[in-house]
Amino acid sequence: MKKIMALLLATTVVFSVATGCQPKKRKQNYKNAVVSQQKSESFEDAVKECFNASYSLGGGEVFYAYMYPNAAIDAMKQSGQYDDLISTFNHGQENRFMLDDSKLEYEKIMDSHEINDKQRAAAKKYLVQICEQFVPELTEDQLDIKEGYEVTFSHLRNGEADGKDTVLAIKLNDEGWKVITG
Repeated sequence: MKKIMALLLATTVVFSVATGCQPKKRKQNYKNAVVSQQKSESFEDAVKECFNASYSLGGGEVFYAYMYPNAAIDAMKQSGQYDDLISTFNHGQENRFMLDDSKLEYEKIMDSHEINDKQRAAAKKYLVQICEQFVPELTEDQLDIKEGYEVTFSHLRNGEADGKDTVLAIKLNDEGWKVITG
């Protein structure tokens, strides 16, 4: 399905360029994200900032900073992959915004509670797995979760209720907050 959508989008762009037509740029309703992850003091701030980065133009760096441990980010940079990954993320957001003029907004935290030992172990396992291609030597023992919360929050689309999501927000090693989405 993703390949079909990508092919359709590419065909549309090629056709538009070939015929002299430009896609209509929609009014931008999204805030631009900051270029680096803030040192969020609370899991509430981290969840909100991660959500905003994922629905903002230029939010790739902040989004990746919340998704990956620093060791993976450093390895991506050393291998030369980081800039391409950020560019691909940001370009994808630009395309999404051109096709959909909805305004997505973080609303509020509806529920939160500390994670249990099973969730803590699952979070470590997940982080090791997503980092494997960048840092194959990373082990669960190297990940120290200082705090962790399961957080359910709501969001709005064009000012109206759009749904809710549940994430894990963990304070990892001495890196700050990481957000694990569903």
